[in-house]
Amino acid sequence: MIVTIAIIVLFGILLMMAETFVPGAIAGALGSLCILTGAVLALVSDELAHWSSWSRVMLSIGVILFSFTAMFIWMRWFAVRFFRRAFTLEAKIESPPTDPHRSLGQEGVAITELRPLGRAEIVGRRFDVRCETGFAPSGSRLKVVGIEPGNLLVRILSTTK
Repeated sequence: MIVTIAIIVLFGILLMMAETFVPGAIAGALGSLCILTGAVLALVSDELAHWSSWSRVMLSIGVILFSFTAMFIWMRWFAVRFFRRAFTLEAKIESPPTDPHRSLGQEGVAITELRPLGRAEIVGRRFDVRCETGFAPSGSRLKVVGIEPGNLLVRILSTTK
């Protein structure tokens, strides 16, 4: 009976390991069920009747602790590192060093219509801007009067149309 319990528990551990690769929780649920079945068999098996109750309880606890330890080792040293290497982007995309504070007081041209948000070219760079008056047609001359999170605040100098 010990061999049967060991096979059931190892099969349950393998099913739980398979759950890291096959989503859906079916393999993990069946694996947990196999491990619990092994623990219950250790408690109620007739072939272990000559064992004391304390020995059966310790075998059942040992089955659960062994399964927990095996899954902990699996997740800590294999599965997490495997998935981190295989499915995590390690490359970093550097953004160009644009300091919006340098743009204060600079003049530029609206690339798109500002209603009130849009894009403008200021000192050769494109920025997201917000027009303080609410609307500016594309091609308007603008001046940067402030900085907001995510965009620059601009004032219309002249419209070209």
